[in-house]
Amino acid sequence: MTAGTRAALVGLLLLAALAPRVGPALRAYQPSNDAAEHLLIARSLARGEGFTLPIRVRDVDGGPAVHDAYAERAPLYPWLLSVPVRLGVGASGWPDPRLQLLGVGLAALCAPLAASVAAELARRRGLGARGQVVVAAGAGLVVAWAPSLVRASIHLWAEPLGLLLVLGAARLDLALDRGGRARTAAAGLVGGLARFARPEAWVVAPLLLARAVVRARRGQTRWREVVALAGALTAVNAAGVAATGVVAPQLFLLEVRRFEDAMGAGAAPAAPGPVDVLVAVAANVAGQVEHLLLPKNAWLVLPLALLALLPGRPGAATAGDQRTAAALADERWLLGWAAAFVLATAGVWATSDPHRFTIAPLALLAPVALVEAEAWRRRLWPGRRAVLSALAASLVLVLGHAAGRELRGRGPKPPPEVVALEDVPALPDPWSYALLTGRPAVLARPPVR
Repeated sequence: MTAGTRAALVGLLLLAALAPRVGPALRAYQPSNDAAEHLLIARSLARGEGFTLPIRVRDVDGGPAVHDAYAERAPLYPWLLSVPVRLGVGASGWPDPRLQLLGVGLAALCAPLAASVAAELARRRGLGARGQVVVAAGAGLVVAWAPSLVRASIHLWAEPLGLLLVLGAARLDLALDRGGRARTAAAGLVGGLARFARPEAWVVAPLLLARAVVRARRGQTRWREVVALAGALTAVNAAGVAATGVVAPQLFLLEVRRFEDAMGAGAAPAAPGPVDVLVAVAANVAGQVEHLLLPKNAWLVLPLALLALLPGRPGAATAGDQRTAAALADERWLLGWAAAFVLATAGVWATSDPHRFTIAPLALLAPVALVEAEAWRRRLWPGRRAVLSALAASLVLVLGHAAGRELRGRGPKPPPEVVALEDVPALPDPWSYALLTGRPAVLARPPVR
């Protein structure tokens, strides 16, 4: 793929990702509890009050409303969100919709990054320049229009930042077999930072390190680079833990049956039993797999990606063909990354949100799926570009329509009416109260799921 083609593809993917999002993002603030807490922390940071929340909604008994929030929220996104707040955008009152452009921009960057991962996989599989463009464009469009990411990107949520770091780590992982201190340091930095954007991204560090060990044992890289990667990952994680004072946020979720049990005044959660845990984890895994299998959510990404596990698939390695074997191992490794993210989120039995938790798995599976789709098309229908056109059209129609459906009906919504009170009140909606008045509050009862 030439530099000009690469630049044109990046530009088109950015345009495809931005086009459906900018209007809805600017039209109105999209309210949610997560968005409110991210912004409230960002406002505290902008005022020089540290990483604090002026509301207490989790196990409020025994603590003040204004409290340190590192145990509840991963720090990177609120830190980043505090930058426009410091500049005066949405610094007080009902949130300024322009703040949502941050998530829009981060999500847009994920599309060409996924395309880069796909193009590299296609190159390693021996697909020519045309095949690399086809695969990269397809994977980029999947990520650009994935309905789950569209929804997350127009809210003040951390998923777009987390996904950008995860995809960045995956792309750097593909380059580590070429060695180099700069690549190793970059992989350690990006992979280490990922979990400080999204808690489940803790899986990235051990995945990077395990892959490096496998490469070293096969003679594909040097052991000193494994040591350097381990040192970089350790340094980033140690610095993050030292800065936040917690090993990971939201560990209280491992102490309750449902997240609502730890929320609201007078919360007295009961510890879950082994059966509770197993049933909830199994339901979470099933929910995420079901979500990924529905074409309206993920086109054909999961079924196509699973073709990479077939022993007789196009391009399967022959005896002594180390290059092809390594290329196929790269695809299986990305399947492992996706599975690790499914298990990481499903393992937190107290929560369940397939629409959000499958964002990273879908983006990691997309490059593999598009490589397999093109490889199988070339085997079954060589020279039949009509088949390729049909696949592309179905991707555009299915995901484009679904992404548009996510955005419809998200017009302006008036902020709720609140009255500032002298004492710290216990309210059913402390989030809106704190945003509008700037005063502390506590949650009176768990929110309705």
